Amino acid sequence: MWVVVPVKPFAYAKRRLAGLLSDGERAALAQAMLHDLFTLLAHCTRVSGVLCVTREAGVANLAAICGAEVLDEAQPGLSNSVAQAARVLVAREQGAMLVLPTDVPLATSAEVDFVIAKHGWAPAVTLVSDEDGYGTNALAVSPPDLMPFRFGRHSFVAHRDAALALGARVQTLKVPGLALDVDTPEDIRRLLTCDRATATSALLCERDVAARLQPRPIVSSGGQWNL
Repeated sequence: MWVVVPVKPFAYAKRRLAGLLSDGERAALAQAMLHDLFTLLAHCTRVSGVLCVTREAGVANLAAICGAEVLDEAQPGLSNSVAQAARVLVAREQGAMLVLPTDVPLATSAEVDFVIAKHGWAPAVTLVSDEDGYGTNALAVSPPDLMPFRFGRHSFVAHRDAALALGARVQTLKVPGLALDVDTPEDIRRLLTCDRATATSALLCERDVAARLQPRPIVSSGGQWNL
């Protein structure tokens, strides 16, 4: 199965971390997470190819890690980029695709292979949500242009309902490594507690980001918040 990876320009990535990381650090974080994703994809046994849709020139330097093909983004927006990739793959007579985000540094090649293996026959949609159950952190769809893409707020339910309305076979999977996407300081905190050697964790340790995180509040027995 082909994997589609939409990539936002590094300079615009992870704006919700602006209070924790500088502009340059957020761009470096985006690059490190993409490096980790490409590295795990290079070790997947069920991935036929990787198609990266972007207008970020720096992606080309990382694409060689997994032999990813870079497709110039025709129209801004995540849903537009995924739809563009779907059209390309259908034109190449590819029967399915798996869409992955760039910000899941704890994902593993085994997890990606697991999602692909579970997908099954068309028409079908396989979904992996974020930990809150709102976002879509992995989306396998066959054929690639089966349905409109609805990335954004509450995209998990939107994609599930769209697939059901089309009569597709829909399944949802729990995949821990794919569920943790890095958007907030709390996500950074959780990432730093995991003993995984990744480019992302190396960058955060190099910049000593842990020292910038506010300590978690502790609830006393009397119900008062203490620090």
